[in-house]
Amino acid sequence: MNRAFIVATLSFLALSCLAGSSAAALAACVPDQHRSFICGNGKDAIRVFPETISPSGKLAFGWRTSEGLSTGQAEPPGDVENVLIRLPDGAVLGRLGGTYWATGEMRANRYDLIAAWSPDSRAVVEVANSRWDTDSFRFYAVGDPDVVTLNLHDLVEQAVRAKTPQRAGKGRVFRVREDLPVKLDADGRLRFAAILFKPKSEEPALGFRLELMIKAVKSSAAARVISMQPAKLPD
Repeated sequence: MNRAFIVATLSFLALSCLAGSSAAALAACVPDQHRSFICGNGKDAIRVFPETISPSGKLAFGWRTSEGLSTGQAEPPGDVENVLIRLPDGAVLGRLGGTYWATGEMRANRYDLIAAWSPDSRAVVEVANSRWDTDSFRFYAVGDPDVVTLNLHDLVEQAVRAKTPQRAGKGRVFRVREDLPVKLDADGRLRFAAILFKPKSEEPALGFRLELMIKAVKSSAAARVISMQPAKLPD
């Protein structure tokens, strides 16, 4: 089988399977002093990442903890969970793979999170990176009432390593570059850059520019690599 056409396995997130306040409407989302929004109250409160708001203005990524939110210079008091949230009513639509947080004055050190939305806000790709690794690289199709999620990480890492000589790839970590453009078109075409690199090493990273085609139909989704080229990427 042509490795460029590896099909990713899918998983389906039914709203009824979400933990906690799954799919339940929280208190309305209200603006805070850091140009963001707080949805809900007490331990159920969620803080929105303003840079992840969808083109429609109705969806975004946010974070919460088991012990409620922290503010100012304080670190989160409990385990951090990232979620996909609907802003008009504060409903949690799905759980994300990352654990990034930001209060407006402090943020998780050496963690990054981006949301690459389709122009119609019907789909989004999450890239959640920690110091060395890509912790979550996932596609979400936002339907009514369900959200379908697809893990892209393993598909892309396997394809990149298959194009890399075993000796050259040994000891290298896979990472999606969150600091370079990640673009999701309305037709499901995803463009991004990825690297294989050695942490704490001066050896140049092995760079790649990739395109995936992602299709979501009802309760399923699949992806395939349609283009992958070695590339010299900026440091």
